[in-house]
Parts: sequence; structure tokens; C-alpha cells
Amino acid sequence: MVKLDVVHSANAALVQSQPLVAVFFGGTGGIGSYTLRALANAEAKSGGKGVRAYVVGRKPQAAEEILSACRKICPQGQFRFVQADDLSLIQGVDKVCAEIIELEEKEGQDARIDYLMLSQGGAIFLPRKDTKEGIDVTMSLLYYSRMRVILRLLPLLLKSNLPPRVVSVYAAGMEEKLFPDDLSLRDLKRYNYNQARSHMVYMHTLFMEALEQQNAGKIGLVHIFPGLVLGPGFQNPELPSWFRFIWRFIFVPLFGKMLTVPTEESGARMLSLASPRYAPKGGADFKKDEGIGGLATGTDGTPGSGVYALSWEGESNIKLKAYEKFNKDEMRKKVYDHTMNAFEVTAQGGVFTE
Repeated sequence: MVKLDVVHSANAALVQSQPLVAVFFGGTGGIGSYTLRALANAEAKSGGKGVRAYVVGRKPQAAEEILSACRKICPQGQFRFVQADDLSLIQGVDKVCAEIIELEEKEGQDARIDYLMLSQGGAIFLPRKDTKEGIDVTMSLLYYSRMRVILRLLPLLLKSNLPPRVVSVYAAGMEEKLFPDDLSLRDLKRYNYNQARSHMVYMHTLFMEALEQQNAGKIGLVHIFPGLVLGPGFQNPELPSWFRFIWRFIFVPLFGKMLTVPTEESGARMLSLASPRYAPKGGADFKKDEGIGGLATGTDGTPGSGVYALSWEGESNIKLKAYEKFNKDEMRKKVYDHTMNAFEVTAQGGVFTE
């Protein structure tokens, strides 16, 4: 485990390194909002050099609550809300990304993104439900739309001097079965939430590795299981009533304090993923005695590979043996081609059927 004092030291060093530009998808509530608050706190307490943050969400009222709190903590920071209609739609993602690009390009030569967090959520334990673009809603929110954001914002990410970090918050380390002939899980006999989760975990790793290969040494990509963090998402009315009942009246009262990660700690840990410990491939050279535990082990099993699948403690959480069941190079290409085909079809107004 990366100790909490090390996390806070890494965040202080981050905000002191340069003015920061951060984008939070799903930042109006839950882990995204906790990370945004951690950034504001680090900036205010550690003498940061400035912060410009974009927060993407559906609800202006929820956004105003977290943005007002951040402005109070860090009056010198710039905190902006970008409203999204439906992030389960690829065209909806494109629209939001275009707005962020337009806003950021007004900064001139300073236009860039240093830290991108993806935590937009989908309702779990529900039957498959396709969007009008032909992609399952849950799988789109938790995988397809997130990868689309990375691609659309990649030009701004590559302008960062940090170098940039992308953090997708979901279920790293939960690889189980994979159906290569049905990556979208259109066979309803196969579809359930646990199987969809397994597919999305594999696809996170493989698509991120493909992006890293295309941009070697220029970007760090992180997929992380955040642990159980108490937040409003667990009372989402779209969740099954039995799940909300068990969560609220049984799990939280009996096990909440023992098994959950405090919100403030969660936000600080998510922000610390921008530290050199999770650097792009070949992007950092330091030793354990420098305070952040040396380079983390990447998804290929080697330190500092540029792509990381982590536990909430900041340590490698990938099931390497799960990837030995197939030719990883071939599967990486298959997942990449499948995903890019989904983007091409939906961006042109078509319905993805693969």
C-alpha cells in the first residue's frame, strides 16, 4: 500500500510543479467530486501555481455545489462546469469534448490537459439495454464513452509537460471470462452485469495498451478499482431496489467503517495517480527512497510500462494469468479494432451492431 502521507506529499509536489489543467467526467458527485476537492485542497494548502478545472456532468445544481465548495477552498482557481446531455452516447461525448477543446483553446499556447479523470457511472445489476446507437448503456458509460473521451482529448493531453495522466475509475483486477467472438455481449444468454464487468476490464487494459503503443512515453494510462467509497451513486434510483435496501440498511450500518475508503482519502489517492510512480513508459527514473515507492508495476508485469491496473491502495491489481489464455497481441488488436469501429459507426449517426 502507498501510505497516505506519501499520497499527500505527492499531491503537494504535483500542484507545486506547474499550473494544472484537469478535466473530470462524472465530477459532479462521487469519486470525481472527491478528487476535484482534493485538487482544490492541495492547491490551497501547498502553495500551488494555479489550477484550471473542467467538470462534466448532467445536473447544474449538483455541479454548482461542488464548484462553489472548491472556489471557497481555492479562490484563485478556475472551476468550470460543462453540461452533458447523455454520456452513454458517443455523439454526446463528442459534443462535450468539442466544447472543452474550444474553451481550452481560448487559452492560446497554454491550452492543454494534464490530468483527465473518467468516472461517469452506469447502473449495475440491470438487464442489457441498448442506446439508440446500439451499445449497451452500462458498457458504454463504463467503457466505450470513456475510451472515446481519451481519443477526442488526446491532442490536448499530449501538450502537457507533466507528462499527462488519464485515470479511469472502475474495476481493475476483476478479469474473469472473455468471449472474443462477442465483445459487445449481444448474446443475452451471456449478458449479466458480472460478465459485462469482466469484458470491460479486459477491454480497458487492451485498448489502453494499444494507445500507449501509439504514443509511447508520452502518456500514462491508469485503470483503478477505488475500493468501496460511500457516495450518492449507491442510492441511484436506477439501481434495483433490493440492492439499495441491502446497501443502505444492512451493509453500511454493519460493515461501512471497516470495509470502505473514506471519501477524503479516496480523492487524495485518485489525484496522486498523477505522480511519477505511474509515469508513461520511460518517463521517470527514480528510486524507492525518493518517497513514492518506485515505479508501479504495469499491465505487462514490468515496472513503469505506462499502463497500470491498480487496487485502491495504488498497487498493481491486474490478473496477469488471465491474459495468458489467449494471444495478447492479437486480442489487443481485436479489441482496438472493435472499439474504433463502434466509434466510426456511431459518430456518423449509424447503429453499431457488431
